Amino acid sequence: MSTTCSQARLARTALLFLAILATALAGARGKDSPPPDDPLAKEPSSPITDRFGLRAGYFLGKVSTTGHVDDPNATTAGTPFNAENDLGLTTNARDMRAEIMFRLRSRNRLRVEMWELNREATATPDHTIVYGGNSFLVTDQVRTRLDWRQVDFVYSYSLLRASRYELAAGLGIHLVQTDAEASVAARQVHEEFSGSGPFPTIDLEGTVRLGRRWSLEGRAQYLSLTVSSVKAAMSDYSLDLQYRWKPNFAVGLGYRTQETRLQVSNNNPNGLLEMKVNGPSLFLRASF
Repeated sequence: MSTTCSQARLARTALLFLAILATALAGARGKDSPPPDDPLAKEPSSPITDRFGLRAGYFLGKVSTTGHVDDPNATTAGTPFNAENDLGLTTNARDMRAEIMFRLRSRNRLRVEMWELNREATATPDHTIVYGGNSFLVTDQVRTRLDWRQVDFVYSYSLLRASRYELAAGLGIHLVQTDAEASVAARQVHEEFSGSGPFPTIDLEGTVRLGRRWSLEGRAQYLSLTVSSVKAAMSDYSLDLQYRWKPNFAVGLGYRTQETRLQVSNNNPNGLLEMKVNGPSLFLRASF
């Protein structure tokens, strides 16, 4: 396991520990201390009134990864490839995801989410793939590793907020790190490609309370920009249905689709990597 991957898992563990600690401290404070500026403090418990939320869920998605890796010193560009079809990586994107929400006074919220998707496979391509300064042949056993790590910070301000609905807009910062590696041990061929950076998005969120226990939440984020030698485009759309079976606990079913595109230039190698992830999730949410 790489040092970067270990650090990412350590950071996720620390994030979950802080969330559990915050939940315990909140329980010790009791329920009789609503924010003095919140006119909805006495409304039924829902995502609209929650001051803190910790969500843990299991994502049951599918992933598609395409791209090419170019050697800037070569006359031949890298061959476009599909990592699942050509290099044998699994199409399953199944992982645990955690999210923390803080309501800062009545209309300001901060969400923090961390997730990662690490895949590895060994396969024989059905056609020659030019990958950076090397070529992978139909006779090669190609070992491929693709790691994707992302931490999201999203701030939003509620433009509209009432007992049964909330509409907010804001900005997100997404810390993305991707590492791709392909090698053929028999020929001692090895190529790596990586890209990283902080990327902002425009955020739009809406919540509707369907009844005393049911609520529906939707989110949309998008932006395309260039930071130094990395050009990125990101879109993230989700819809969740929650059932509040206890005042401080909810269960839910969601669907999410994410698409991220990273293009690296002025590097060796250069390249493009595009990943699409979509699918349902089941989650538990603790809040107060």
